[in-house]
Amino acid sequence: MDTMIAPRQITHDEKKAAEAAFAGRPFNPKWSDAARIVYDGILAAMGKEARTVEMNDELEPVEPLA
Repeated sequence: MDTMIAPRQITHDEKKAAEAAFAGRPFNPKWSDAARIVYDGILAAMGKEARTVEMNDELEPVEPLA
């Protein structure tokens, strides 16, 4: 017998934690324990190398539009 379990929707703070992890921002201690699990899991999956933000000095400045 196959039972299909519908995936649950992530909460607002879980989404914010995921965005922070991908962007390299720190975890907000006001977020829930579930958000901490999301944040830590993404960092672990990305690996240590992905946590460092690389700056590219070869980029040229962009002039503002009139």
